Amino acid sequence: MYVPNYIPEPLEVPGNATEERYSARLAFIRRVEAWHAATVVLIAVLVQWVVAPPRLIWAAAATLACLIALAIVRIAFRGRPFEARLSAAFLPVLLAVVALLAAALARAGIPVWSVTFGLAAALVYAYACGRDFSFVGQYFLALIASSVGIAAVVLSVGLSKGDAAWALGLNAGFLTYFVYDLASMLSRRRIGEEPAAIVDLYRDVLNVFGYFIRVIRHWRKHRIWSQPR
Repeated sequence: MYVPNYIPEPLEVPGNATEERYSARLAFIRRVEAWHAATVVLIAVLVQWVVAPPRLIWAAAATLACLIALAIVRIAFRGRPFEARLSAAFLPVLLAVVALLAAALARAGIPVWSVTFGLAAALVYAYACGRDFSFVGQYFLALIASSVGIAAVVLSVGLSKGDAAWALGLNAGFLTYFVYDLASMLSRRRIGEEPAAIVDLYRDVLNVFGYFIRVIRHWRKHRIWSQPR
């Protein structure tokens, strides 16, 4: 008798990174993290060039529109090599839009700089752990190290308790998303699709909405919550 899970199985593509040997998977993770860190540095540079940041609502709307367009591309061509190339081609546009959003958030007083501490700590762990990589270890060690670094900045600059809470909360929330998405991405990306994987790290913030739809459809298909007659 087949008993379906309460949640749908994760999406997979044939030949994904989880099917490769451990050393290849680890190298893939390190490349994605390093290249993603490079895009964050580029965004920080672009933010410095934004003389007059747009209103936050317009910057957020532009970013959302870009992410939705990228999500449609992935849904329409999921699993095909063409999708990875097309997503990668959108990367420069995505980074420019995210830079405008980051500039608008910074002007609004939101400490977006704090997420760079978590990303830097996660990257250091990825390269310093040798062959003993663990997503759980990466998360907790990066969270501890980055929180200490943010606290040091808060104390040295003299930020308010509210700003300190914002900085620590943003870093913790983003690090949670980053590590979880990186782990789940291994079943959706193939070795060699690193540029598309970097796009995924930005695009996947919309996955929470799509995941709820998948769960509801899964429940209806298997009548999980239906009362037996």
